[in-house]
Amino acid sequence: MLISIAICALASTQTASADDLQRALNEIEALRNQNAQLAAQIGRLEDRVNSDGAWLTQERADEIRAIVADTLADSATRMNLAADGAVAGWDKSKGFFLASADGNYTLGIKGDTQFRWAYNSREIGSEPAAAGSTSSSTADDAWGFEFRRARLTFFGNIVDPSWFYEVKLGFARVGGDAELEDAFLQKDFGGGWSLRAGQFKLPFLREFIDSANGLLAVERSLVNTFFSAARSQGLELAWESDSIRFEGYYGEELEGRGTAPYSQTGDVAGPLNAGQALGVPGGQNSSFTSVSTDYAFIARAEYKIGGAWRQFRDMQSFRGEEAAALFGIAGYIQQVKPISNADGATPDVVWSATTDARIDFGGASIFVYGVYRNVGLQEAQVVRDGGDNDSLSQWGAVAQGGYFVTDSVEAFLRYETGNSDTDQYRTAPTALNATGEKLSVATIGANWWPAGVQNKIKLTADFGYSFDPLVDFAASGANYLPDFTAANGTTNKGQWVVRSQLQFQF
Repeated sequence: MLISIAICALASTQTASADDLQRALNEIEALRNQNAQLAAQIGRLEDRVNSDGAWLTQERADEIRAIVADTLADSATRMNLAADGAVAGWDKSKGFFLASADGNYTLGIKGDTQFRWAYNSREIGSEPAAAGSTSSSTADDAWGFEFRRARLTFFGNIVDPSWFYEVKLGFARVGGDAELEDAFLQKDFGGGWSLRAGQFKLPFLREFIDSANGLLAVERSLVNTFFSAARSQGLELAWESDSIRFEGYYGEELEGRGTAPYSQTGDVAGPLNAGQALGVPGGQNSSFTSVSTDYAFIARAEYKIGGAWRQFRDMQSFRGEEAAALFGIAGYIQQVKPISNADGATPDVVWSATTDARIDFGGASIFVYGVYRNVGLQEAQVVRDGGDNDSLSQWGAVAQGGYFVTDSVEAFLRYETGNSDTDQYRTAPTALNATGEKLSVATIGANWWPAGVQNKIKLTADFGYSFDPLVDFAASGANYLPDFTAANGTTNKGQWVVRSQLQFQF
């Protein structure tokens, strides 16, 4: 029995050894076949190298580097935390942005600042001031720094690219508080039609429509400050083709400086500057209960010859830019509600019209416009000749030109004139000789883009001189202060201003 068991165990061991040996032989044969295949591939590669020369040539190395760089750049713009593959980055025309992968939801962020130094010189004299004189200081000269503008803008589209939005915050020169400038949603219906709702720049004066970052001078003209409809809340319907654009506005009140001949206290001597006048405050950042008009409408039409609409967003015509011309005409009308406890010298129906022309020569530009405004008063008021009148006929005009003396340096000249038609209402004895309705200012200066005109840094310096006393047209935002009116009714003239400004955008 024991012998039988031993014989069976030996036979089993021999069978297992034979199986293991066969498996080993099979594996060796498989490895031989793989080595043969690898040897054949290596042979073919050697033949290709021998026929082509060195495989990793400098040209191939450059191609590989370019592919790697493009891959890394693409991956850097992808937001790994976003499940839908959202992208982010910076674009030269759009600034910093975030966007969904399909482009239907975008958020752009941009900003701008204007840091200014200004010197103002007026003649105050030794005479006592007239009652109600608006001279803001007894000093002949004033100078200092200020942030004229510091703004952040958020913009983009929602739902799809046809729904555009913008929210712009401006920080006040005094105190630095944030104030809402623009907030609107605009729908593009196709075929050139669009509808805008919210708060935005009104389509009236071309000088105000153009960006403050693209002005020739340090600041817009005093004519613009006096006659601009500024910003308000409402609806704007627009249509645009390659050469024609039309815009129509309906909404809250339009700003109207200097549209009343009396001060807010009802002083019979009348206002000695527009800031004291009972004008129309405008509808910017107003509630529905504070609307001071029954209606307000604006219509503007423009015709373009050559060029693109985009190049008329600023006042410059850079070298190499296409020659073009833009002609515009606009008008508005509004019915102002009566003000309780007022003396009747407040505005009633106010209408205004303007026409403008701009020509770009590709390195030089000319811009001119005129504006007229008729202000009806709630009640007739006494005038200097002993009669009465119930309206104001106001007008202004601006002419300016710029020329690039180099690719990055532009010289400019501007002249502005106007009349507020308020002197007739200055009837108090001390105001009989006062003149505050006229405007005559010349400005000369230059712009310099130290990093090139394609970049967003600009330095501007200019000198301005007022040939007439500045009263109604004075505007501290443009660094022109009210001239001094003495007790004998005379108003000094000859005010001049020197301004310099550093501007940058991001």
